[in-house]
Amino acid sequence: MDQATVVCVRLRPSSSKETGVRCIRPEGEQDVTFTNPDRSLSSYGYDKVYGEDSTQADVFKDCQRIVSSVLNGYNGTILAYGQTGSGKTHTLIGSISSPELQGIVPRAVQALGEGIAADTSGAEYEVRLSVVETYCERIRDLLDPSRDNLQVMQSPTGAIFVDGALEAQVGSEEQLVQVMHTGLAARTVAATCMNEASSRSHCIVTVTVEKCCPDGSVLVGKLKMVDLAGSERQDKTQAAGQTLVEGSQINKSLSALANVIYALTDTGGSDGAEGGSSSHPAKHVPYRDSKLTRILQDSLGGTSRTMLIICCSPCAENGPETLSSLRFGTRARGIKNKVAVNTRLSPELLQQQLAKANARMA
Repeated sequence: MDQATVVCVRLRPSSSKETGVRCIRPEGEQDVTFTNPDRSLSSYGYDKVYGEDSTQADVFKDCQRIVSSVLNGYNGTILAYGQTGSGKTHTLIGSISSPELQGIVPRAVQALGEGIAADTSGAEYEVRLSVVETYCERIRDLLDPSRDNLQVMQSPTGAIFVDGALEAQVGSEEQLVQVMHTGLAARTVAATCMNEASSRSHCIVTVTVEKCCPDGSVLVGKLKMVDLAGSERQDKTQAAGQTLVEGSQINKSLSALANVIYALTDTGGSDGAEGGSSSHPAKHVPYRDSKLTRILQDSLGGTSRTMLIICCSPCAENGPETLSSLRFGTRARGIKNKVAVNTRLSPELLQQQLAKANARMA
């Protein structure tokens, strides 16, 4: 089943350091108007637009379909994209200790726990959590920081995974939240002129849910929640030394992400494989150009239900970066994934089906 990537835009409130002049305003629930440097206006349409007064609950409400589908064996991905200081980490993580300010990740973890508790079908669940970051093109396990420079691998069935990353098995919602909090606390941050706690890495939280159904089938769903580090301009961040190196690597990986999206939405398209679809000439999609895009291979052109949240500053002095983010989101709307349920049969059920097939042939 082909399904387009859902793209939303969220505008953060202006900070005390910014001027009152705005470069973008929402027009209803699905459109924004951008004021160009020559004062002309451009309109952009998305699946949903959240204004400056939007709440964390407002944003999560539109993520719930993706989150709940994981319990039925579907893969889901939620990404936050935008320049540094645009509100990505607030949207995705927020304040874990505050019920009102919690972001998508803690709310999703809670929703999964509640969904499992409410299931009366007799199914048994196994839930695993991993938290990794890609920092200067090295993958580090945030649940066990001694596991550094991990590699991205592909299983015989085509599943993408980080080899050697710890998958913590959790038995309760409280334990799931605790493990998640431990991982997020180990993320690499640094202060810049644009953001006092600027994320210096891309952070990927993955929750894997295995559901053993009473009929013997097993459904496996994965939810990836990705807080992308923000694109940076050195003249604004005033970064120097290691922070400047980090910013360069962040921009490089985001460029690789943009190249993947361009390849997937270019005329001729791709079905998500590194070759091409059967109806078009083979087209290379450069997933392997960065660790980030390799990890996101299933999320972009694969089998995942994917939602991209474009976080923007409304301030005119950030206009060029906001416009770039809007264009990035517009392009991403053209990505179509082949959404499919991930299921496998138990050995007993396979034997039963084999016996039935042999009986029909006898």
